[in-house]
Amino acid sequence: MAASDNASRSGNNGPSDDPNNSSPAPSEISTIALSLVGTFVAARCLAVVSRLATVLAAPLAGFYLMTTCPTNESFDAKRELKRVLRGYYKSDTDPSKPKNFLEKALAKVNATVEAEAAAFAGCNVEIVDLLGLVKLASINNSITQTSYYFLGAVNKWRYIMAKDFPSKQTKKD
Repeated sequence: MAASDNASRSGNNGPSDDPNNSSPAPSEISTIALSLVGTFVAARCLAVVSRLATVLAAPLAGFYLMTTCPTNESFDAKRELKRVLRGYYKSDTDPSKPKNFLEKALAKVNATVEAEAAAFAGCNVEIVDLLGLVKLASINNSITQTSYYFLGAVNKWRYIMAKDFPSKQTKKD
């Protein structure tokens, strides 16, 4: 009898203290359930707020892009071509970007000569307006067989990429 009194006093006979019993107490289940329901409600509220912000922000962003879209006349093909050719848009870590004064001066002279030759040869400049939001400009240089692409948005023209186009060769019979 003394052993059962000691066991009941120490609390070893209760259902929650049994190591083989893995079911949580009812208060733990209700806490977990409330946490799950609260998480679900919070996620739904965030989703609604996110959709509302998107619905409000998209027209405002479109209006901003429309009002700040550069004009076709603001695109100076010769100036932009010079910038590309002298390495203005290359990253500082690019090994082909001119570093010192002499390299920069030579790159500037090279760019000026090539841009003037392209202008003299009649490079083709095309500007495409995309819904009044942004403009895409391309310069097709027939001398180097290269196309240069620029994006016009937010009152600026930004260089995107250069792409070589294949030369048109006639087949000989």
